[in-house]
Amino acid sequence: MSSSAFTRRSLIAGAGGTAALVAAGGLAGCSSGSSGGGSGDSKENTATLPTYVPYTGLTPDLPGTEQGVDPAWRTFPSDNPKSVEDIPGHGETLTGMANIYYAVPPGPDSNTYWAGLNDRLGVDFKLQMVGNADYPQKFPTVIAGNELPDLLQVPNGSPPPVPNMPQLLEKRFANLSEHLSGDAVKDYPNLANIPTRHWLSTVYNSGIYGIPIPRGAIGNYHFIRQDLFEKAGVSPEPKSYDEFVDATKALTDPKQRRWAFSLVNQPRQLLGRMNGEPNIWAEDGGKLTHMYETDAYAQTVTDLIAMWKSGVMHPDSFNTATPFKQLFNAGTVAINAADGYPGWVQYQLDNASNPDFKLGLMPVYTRDGGELAQWNLGSGFFSTTLLKKQDDPEKIKLALRVLNWLAAPFGTEEYKYRLFGQEGVDHTVDSGGNPVLTKTGAANTVIPIRYLADSPYNVYVPGRPQDADVQHDYQSKEVPTGIQNPVTGLYSNTASSKNATADKAFNDGINDVIQERRPFSELKTLVSTWKNSVGDAMRTEYQDALQKAGTTTAAP
Repeated sequence: MSSSAFTRRSLIAGAGGTAALVAAGGLAGCSSGSSGGGSGDSKENTATLPTYVPYTGLTPDLPGTEQGVDPAWRTFPSDNPKSVEDIPGHGETLTGMANIYYAVPPGPDSNTYWAGLNDRLGVDFKLQMVGNADYPQKFPTVIAGNELPDLLQVPNGSPPPVPNMPQLLEKRFANLSEHLSGDAVKDYPNLANIPTRHWLSTVYNSGIYGIPIPRGAIGNYHFIRQDLFEKAGVSPEPKSYDEFVDATKALTDPKQRRWAFSLVNQPRQLLGRMNGEPNIWAEDGGKLTHMYETDAYAQTVTDLIAMWKSGVMHPDSFNTATPFKQLFNAGTVAINAADGYPGWVQYQLDNASNPDFKLGLMPVYTRDGGELAQWNLGSGFFSTTLLKKQDDPEKIKLALRVLNWLAAPFGTEEYKYRLFGQEGVDHTVDSGGNPVLTKTGAANTVIPIRYLADSPYNVYVPGRPQDADVQHDYQSKEVPTGIQNPVTGLYSNTASSKNATADKAFNDGINDVIQERRPFSELKTLVSTWKNSVGDAMRTEYQDALQKAGTTTAAP
């Protein structure tokens, strides 16, 4: 597969197993139901993916690329043009539900930010906020109830952990193809500013269902405490397996309560890239192979056994509740290789009072060194927002206008209010022109509207202009090496309904092997059990979807 971040093949893999994009970008309806959980009903509707019309009202300091490098800004723009001329609503009520990662903020009667948002949207926005940990359990109860909200966030994940998703969408939610397909999306310019690749997650039953919450191609960063690397006298860019192992040992001193890693998944990700594992699945001639089935994965397990023995992993590395962020901030661990890239801002904020703290990003090289390892590209989305079916088609248009406002591009007037609220109340402006949340703003602005609609990610760290260059340089180095999971944008009912349990059982067994509680020979047994329980079924569903979409590569 091409090393380009997003190949033409990846862009024609429609979700749900039923969509086949033709050369012009169309979604051709299928006369029979999809495999892998698709609708069994006959479908003849045809749609095209939304036309991509990038926003050009502001120019970033460092441009993004078609491959997926994010635009970067050293300071917040001083000019904040409006991207939406008209107020979306006229006093209507709009309801929604989304997950929240913070304490639930006050309602609009005692929250001037929320009240101001309602004024700008022209609606009475009633939003149910559910803690992130509880959201996967809350979602099905809302679906089963009689009153769906107008806007509903799907639990995040790829694929979403929702069984029988195509049937559910067809029965309860609006097919948005007539509003968003092709040039129709130009009625909602901020939604048209979402690149094509992000829309793949919304395609089911040959139609567009929902709005994607876009995320970067980079997916995760390999964060390091560069100050600890420098203190240990080791390079922050080890260029072979041997150099990497030597660095982990130099960074570790149990007597000082310092280790290289806090969780086993961190070296697992790094070693997987070094050893050439696929990005979950590899496809050749229409045949899929999962990373668990590869020699590269077996090598990674062998390496992890040696790493655990060497003592470079925190003693609680196999406990998923280990507070890895806190350990990283405290300098207890030096490498945090499996955290989302937006974490850069939070780590800088958390350590603002530590003059010795230096955050870095570690490139990963192939096992024998000399060249960068391939980067595993992210899925390109966090979640999707569904729109309930409505008797009045104008209610759908209202919802889309509101989502269009919420998706305003970085630096615009709407974006600035959405993130920072009202100046003098929710934020102040520092000497560099950067908005800084007040205590009131930090509490009031956490309404999870960013999980109902959002603009494409832009790199920006308030008050730290140099960070834009560091992150942009890192992405520019890694993204061109990227490989995409070939089933991104496809739906497997087995993956959505059964894989989480089977995958946990598999990884629990692998963790026992790494800790030598079970012999290495049991790796084959664990793989076989996983294949029999879910792996082979997922493979069949995904391969059938690939074949229907006509997106397989030719075997050599």
